[in-house]
Amino acid sequence: MKEKREHSGQPPINLKERAESLENEFYTIDELAKILKVHERTIRNNIKRGTIKAKKFGNQWRIRKSDIL
Repeated sequence: MKEKREHSGQPPINLKERAESLENEFYTIDELAKILKVHERTIRNNIKRGTIKAKKFGNQWRIRKSDIL
């Protein structure tokens, strides 16, 4: 068995900072459909039903990454 290393030489991950950055990161309907391997219409239908939260910026819907994770 491998032993866990206390420090891998990488700086520690600041989870609070990462969570805050996700608040400002968004998927488009197309991007989310590809990630979830579903049709874009499925994403649109779920937005319409309210099962996926989305915001409209101009004429495009955007889904916050933190709402999906």
